[in-house]
Amino acid sequence: MSKHPILGKINWGIAIPILLIVFAVLISQWLLREKPTMQRTERATPPLTVEVATAEYGQFPLTIKALGKVTARELVELQPQVDGRVEWLNYDLGPGSTLQKGEALLRIEREPFELALQTARSTLAERRAELQQEQGQRLIAQEEYDLLSDSLPDADQSLVLREPQLAAARARMDAAEAQVKLAQRDLRLTALSAPFNALLVSRTVDIGDRVAPGTVMYTLAGADRFQIEVEVPASQLPRLNTPNAKVRIRGSQWPQGKYREGTFVRVIPVLEEQGRLARVLVELDDPLGIENPSRPQLLLNDLARVEITGRADGQQVRIPLTALQDGNQVWIVRDGKLHIQPVTVSHLDDEFAVLDGGLRGGETLVITRLTSVTENMPVRTAGSAGEAKARRGLNPELKRRQPGASSEKGSKPERAGRKSEPPELPGPSKKSREQGTDGERG
Repeated sequence: MSKHPILGKINWGIAIPILLIVFAVLISQWLLREKPTMQRTERATPPLTVEVATAEYGQFPLTIKALGKVTARELVELQPQVDGRVEWLNYDLGPGSTLQKGEALLRIEREPFELALQTARSTLAERRAELQQEQGQRLIAQEEYDLLSDSLPDADQSLVLREPQLAAARARMDAAEAQVKLAQRDLRLTALSAPFNALLVSRTVDIGDRVAPGTVMYTLAGADRFQIEVEVPASQLPRLNTPNAKVRIRGSQWPQGKYREGTFVRVIPVLEEQGRLARVLVELDDPLGIENPSRPQLLLNDLARVEITGRADGQQVRIPLTALQDGNQVWIVRDGKLHIQPVTVSHLDDEFAVLDGGLRGGETLVITRLTSVTENMPVRTAGSAGEAKARRGLNPELKRRQPGASSEKGSKPERAGRKSEPPELPGPSKKSREQGTDGERG
């Protein structure tokens, strides 16, 4: 076969790359002419999704929470009123023990005071005898004066009737009686006992110690009632200082949420100098759980938490603290738009803010923190977003209610009611069938 004379002269090693380059250039020019054009369109910004809460309307009493130091209502340091040596001590009662009123603590040596009492009684007996003698002499003097029947001046008459001597005898007997009572008192004071139901805080004496008036032997705290002094804002005193004020007390060592009911005692009419805070005194009965051991014990000097609930100031609106923006405004959601509303705050607690004005109750308030807001800004509540999410099948409860799900459920009995058929066996392949035909032909 003969080659074409022109084609035979072409150097194909150089021509083929040149043809490929020309072809590529033509293709690229065509693509540039036919490239798609893009039109710029404005994207609508979706509204922000926010969480909301509802403003409540009603009576909301003022509750003040504060910390206060636990102290004893009665705190005494027992000192002896007589001097002597300690001869007996109740060692079963140490620091931390609880004492009943009148329970014996110690006894000072009694013998010197018993001897003093005996001496005082002997002196009293002598003075009584002297008085009786003087009374007898006065009777004799009276008889003699009656026999003489002489009129004497009053001064001379009192001397004749021995009235000064009789008065002196009576005075000496009264002094002797007082000495007996004093000796009896000193003897009684040798025994020391608890003056009230008490907690024994400390003991600084032992058997054999010599004590005297001024020596501190025991420190006792009243066990019937502990008191706590807390500081509250002075502006809230009118709503706290009421007969129906409720007090709850929790010790720092108690389990979370464990409280005991206390008693509102009084407002201390002295303002704290720096913070201008008022002081309120509350008390707790049976703080050591003596009458009811199941109650938690309140420890002395503990820093206890006190909640005082006063009276409500009429009908007010209460909102969550998270709904209060910048301290004096809220964001209301109405018809899918956000509205800024100023409010007047009455008081705050740990979770809520009670308002004096600005809302009527029932408003839907934003509780999500936003960096910047504008009036009439479109928003979407988290509740509506959750419903849309459920409609997309992410909520299994709503998914079971969708029509497709119900029809799928209904198709199960139909499939169950069909008669099961054996599976169709695979037939011979095309190749095997051709071989079989050829075999028959052969």
